[in-house]
Amino acid sequence: MAYAKLETLARRVRGDLERLFEGRPARLAEALRHLLETMVTAEVPEPLQELCGEVRGLKTHLRALRRHLQEASSLPEALCARYKYRMPEGRARRRYRVSPRVWRHVHELAREVGWRPELQVPLIRYEAYAWHDALEEQFVQLEVLLDAGALEGVLIASLEAYLSPRKPRRKGSEVYGICFGMTREVHHRRFRDGLCVTRYVSVMRAQPQLSADSGYGHVEPNPRSLDAILKATTALYPQYQAVGDFHSHPYDELWVLDRDRGWDCTPSDDTSNVLLARAMSELGHHMSVAFVIGIARSSQRAPLGHYRGLRNTLQLGLGNCRVIVAAYRSLESGRLTGSNTRLSLSGTLG
Repeated sequence: MAYAKLETLARRVRGDLERLFEGRPARLAEALRHLLETMVTAEVPEPLQELCGEVRGLKTHLRALRRHLQEASSLPEALCARYKYRMPEGRARRRYRVSPRVWRHVHELAREVGWRPELQVPLIRYEAYAWHDALEEQFVQLEVLLDAGALEGVLIASLEAYLSPRKPRRKGSEVYGICFGMTREVHHRRFRDGLCVTRYVSVMRAQPQLSADSGYGHVEPNPRSLDAILKATTALYPQYQAVGDFHSHPYDELWVLDRDRGWDCTPSDDTSNVLLARAMSELGHHMSVAFVIGIARSSQRAPLGHYRGLRNTLQLGLGNCRVIVAAYRSLESGRLTGSNTRLSLSGTLG
């Protein structure tokens, strides 16, 4: 039977490693584990890259294997779906179009090097791999429960910055802050897909960052004050952790906000959240949600509820302003998405 393309590429890398470590079985086994890691993640680990100068052809063969995994094969996604999210094997192979031969090949290699996928795959730090975002969006649902006090904090800070421009500015500015609360995960199974996770994020407090550099069309958080906010809040509310942040998007008129979808997160918001998520992780906090507050003057009445039926939003009229609060899920990678995300006031799931 002819080899599958991925199997052929992996065998070429293995051949290079066997020549390099002939007579050194322990070193070969270690290198084969790194080869297996490449097949599981679609990235070449650093120890394997360092061997490229020691044996002819290895660099070329590794590059070809990596390119195939990233562009033509969905083996990493299938393995993640099977062992992290516990999708049935047959369904995982069919969904991600992995042939039985390729599936058997990677598992034979795993057995050879003593690597158990059911134990090791869930421990992989998938935030480093962009392809994992789609799986997380599919298998993890976010329920954001916004406490009335936290909502008041967000609204007051956003309205104050919007309605009271700093001299000599004529327009209000954006505002930025950190959200604190608690998280809880509930695991359940769907008959067709396997394990799914509902992550509940309870946002109890919203603390504006007074030292953020803000203007009408921008706000830059002050990283030096982040530690002070975390220390003060932890001392006052030791039961809470940082669970997200918020910032506002001010508009002169409601129709402009509506036209520009002012409740959406922007590419710069996405980039900033990746950096923030990494920084907060180093401090022991996990960022789960980012709030965008679109605000504009409007005399129209607006009942409290989802805006345009978008489940990740809440709209309300406050004074002579319309406010749209949108929640975006912070994935393990730090990238933002509104999919499978629902925003509700605490005590009212809907």
